[in-house]
Amino acid sequence: MEKKKYNVRDALPDTPNAFYDAVERSLAACRSEKKERTWGLVRLPRKLLIPLVAALVLLVAGTAVAAGVWLRDNYSPANYMDTTREQREEQGKTIPDVEKAIESAAPQSGDYRIVMLPEFENAQTLDDFRMRQGQPRYNEADWAWIKDIKPEVEEVLVDGRTLNINIRLNTDHAQVFNWPDVEGQWVDALPDNVSFRKEGDSMAYPLGGGGGGINPSSVTDTGATLFTELILDQENVDFPSSGRVELTVEIGLRDARVEDLSPMGNVAKLFYTFTFDVSAGADLAPAQVTERKLSGSYVLTVDDWSDPEKPRLYNQRVSLDEVTLNEEIRYRQTGVYVTYTVKNAPADWTQALTYALLYSNREGKGHGIYIQYRIGQEGDWLDVGHENHGNFGESVVILPIFPSEYEQAKEKGVYLRLTECYGTAFNGEPIAEDWKMVLGEGSMSLNFTVEPQELAVIELPLP
Repeated sequence: MEKKKYNVRDALPDTPNAFYDAVERSLAACRSEKKERTWGLVRLPRKLLIPLVAALVLLVAGTAVAAGVWLRDNYSPANYMDTTREQREEQGKTIPDVEKAIESAAPQSGDYRIVMLPEFENAQTLDDFRMRQGQPRYNEADWAWIKDIKPEVEEVLVDGRTLNINIRLNTDHAQVFNWPDVEGQWVDALPDNVSFRKEGDSMAYPLGGGGGGINPSSVTDTGATLFTELILDQENVDFPSSGRVELTVEIGLRDARVEDLSPMGNVAKLFYTFTFDVSAGADLAPAQVTERKLSGSYVLTVDDWSDPEKPRLYNQRVSLDEVTLNEEIRYRQTGVYVTYTVKNAPADWTQALTYALLYSNREGKGHGIYIQYRIGQEGDWLDVGHENHGNFGESVVILPIFPSEYEQAKEKGVYLRLTECYGTAFNGEPIAEDWKMVLGEGSMSLNFTVEPQELAVIELPLP
């Protein structure tokens, strides 16, 4: 039976009808690229807030997700953990300092249990949903093999900002995760809920805002690896910086022909508990905080959701003479993290303008801030991994400068180039500095040609 289209209207019932089509077309385009789609969508925070969906629609059509990007090019811990240790070693793409951080986590497997759909509180609702999606009702015999899955935590990487985990799902039915290239069942696995316990504390605390998915290259005849990325530096999350932590991951096993992105497709839940050491995520020096004043006149391309019934996309020329950025630098085992937020802005600036200034632009091909780095005053500018995790109003980059080379880099000087890109052509047609459009009206192909504007070249005061 054919897989039904993702029903975004169920997930976002209050979104204007004009915008539903844009989201659904973007999701359809993602799915047409086999399982690469998984990395693009589930990496984003799991709560599909309207501004986040806006970013998805704006980026997904023209920007490939940086899965499988290694080492110095757009490095991030999440990209590094996209594959298994064996694959990294075979390809000669290991980073010793990062491997040291992974090894120090020393994960140890604990208990697990598997709950099948008939045991869910909302079992009837999910079974009815299956029928509405054109799939047969749940049959225990069809899914009995799931009960024999044995989870095993392979690697954990704590970097102080995120928690990245590879969990092996050992099963003789692993080929079902290779959809849509296989006949029969299509299955996906995603982390639906996560909680943690601190060492010596009986209380469990929720840890949300992450994502994950099955790494297609990890699927073998004996199992598949589930990658999970969780966000640690978020409000109301007091994640420890030392000691061991017990983590419980609720993995939703989805019938992907019914629904692969939301728990509406679950046919089973796997609850898996394991422990690991978090010490590798600690800062290696006190954070360095600096204020950076900007100046000059620039054009911003703005995603404006101040009116959710009529979201707009437009260009606007602004003065940055009253804008000050807050620059926070953290030195960790897994690299140098630089976070920019707006400290001061003109009184008449809207939140949309503030967000537009720091909208993360990984490769300079889209609109927003494009950040590059180099060591020393000469040489090519190199791209860095952006890790804002859908948090508008900040831009975070990770420089692949590790403890084994930190002092040498500090001696030569580490420089950032901040460039603001704005749209000069839309779907091949030139657009002016005062161009604007209403999202959901007209073409849903959001393909920009951008013009770079250099904001500043900065020598970082490394901690």
